[in-house]
Amino acid sequence: MIEQPRWLSDEEQELWQLILAATRKLDRGMENTLQAGGELSMPEFAVLATLSDAENHQMRLRELCNFLEWDRSRTSHQVTRMERRGFVNKCKSEGDARGVMVCLTEEGARRLESSAPDHVESVRRLVFDHLKPEDVPSLQRFLKGILDVNNVPGYGEC
Repeated sequence: MIEQPRWLSDEEQELWQLILAATRKLDRGMENTLQAGGELSMPEFAVLATLSDAENHQMRLRELCNFLEWDRSRTSHQVTRMERRGFVNKCKSEGDARGVMVCLTEEGARRLESSAPDHVESVRRLVFDHLKPEDVPSLQRFLKGILDVNNVPGYGEC
C-alpha cells in the first residue's frame, strides 16, 4: 500500500485528462465507423483482426484473452457470441483437451476484409493525420512504457 499519494501536478492532470478524452474519442470513432458499415462491433473487429494475424488464423482462448487484455469471462462470452454469428469456431486444443482453440471462419475473414478499408481510414483520420513523423519515436516509447507496466490489478488473470 502506498503511504503517501503521489498527486499529479496541474500539468500532469491536464495531460491525463487529454489522454482520457483522446481515448474516448478514438473508441467512439472506431465504433461509429464499424457500426456505420453494419458489419462488426469494435470487440468483434479486435478478435477477428487478432485471429487473422495469428498462425493458421487460430489461437488458444487464453492467448487471445492475454493479447486483447480482456478477462477470461469477457473473452469467452465475446467468442461465444461470434461463434453464433459464424465468425469463429471453437474446438478443443490438440494435445491439451482442456484448452480451447478459437479459429477464424471464412465468414469472419470476409466481414473483417469488408470492414478494414473504413476502419483504416478512421485510424488515419483520427491518429496519423495529426502525427508528425518526428513525434513517432517519442510516442512509441511512451505507449510501450504503459504496456510494460505489469502490476495492474485485474490484468493477466486469463
